[in-house]
Amino acid sequence: MIKSTFSKEYQRLCELIISARQKSRLTQVELAELLGKPQSFVSKYERGERRLDVIELFQIANILQIHPVDIMMQLKLEFFPAENPKNILDLWEITSQDLTELLNQNPSLRGMLFGYAAEFKLHELWLNHPDITEVVKDDDHDRKKKGDRRIVYKSYPFIIEAKSLQTNSIARVAEQWQGKAQVDASDRRTIFLPDESEVTTTLLQIGEFDILAVNVFPFENKWHFVFAKNQDLPRSTWRGYTAKQQSFLLASLIPVTWPPEPPFVDNLYTLLDELIAERAKKIS
Repeated sequence: MIKSTFSKEYQRLCELIISARQKSRLTQVELAELLGKPQSFVSKYERGERRLDVIELFQIANILQIHPVDIMMQLKLEFFPAENPKNILDLWEITSQDLTELLNQNPSLRGMLFGYAAEFKLHELWLNHPDITEVVKDDDHDRKKKGDRRIVYKSYPFIIEAKSLQTNSIARVAEQWQGKAQVDASDRRTIFLPDESEVTTTLLQIGEFDILAVNVFPFENKWHFVFAKNQDLPRSTWRGYTAKQQSFLLASLIPVTWPPEPPFVDNLYTLLDELIAERAKKIS
């Protein structure tokens, strides 16, 4: 039996820890100082020459602001799959072309699957950050939970609402892509507004989440996202609401461009830092 320090599983563990250190922008020397260890301690376990015990792994993960469970789950997915290791296409005995045809024949299914894929890519591209120490996706059917992702960034909690473009709204105008994102709830519900009025609506409220994330994949068939603060989004103009009620409700369709124009930007962390500064200013 191969010793665990030289196994491919342990080598992969080392790779994950090295990647986390690099994302934290720490050198081996700096990490060793924070651990109260010599630099050789870090270099040896990163080369796979020294096996980490559980306590040491937890200490390293704590400094790098990663969760040990995330590392274990990644190793489980790569090396210890579930009882049935087949991918879903093999399990269902269909080809990728078969799946493509099924999705093309069922637009609602295609849209639903694309929405989940977009949330996955949002997490992969933007929520794997050393300053993000917690990411929670609540049950889609739990209506008491707001937003598609709840995160903790630099110790501050935030709610991110993820949306996609309406396919029939997409157009190329001059050198710019244009489209509209439908930013509302999945069903009609009764809500109470700050002015104590009651409305039955599908619209989302000002302050119901912190950041709107819109994937603009359909523009160029590339995974780009644009982000805007909830407070900067356009309000509803529907005449069925009073002017006061309109000021509390977000518009159902919001224009989106690529490259982005205000209130949208292409960097999530810029907006999160702005929100942190705004919160600190309110406290002071």
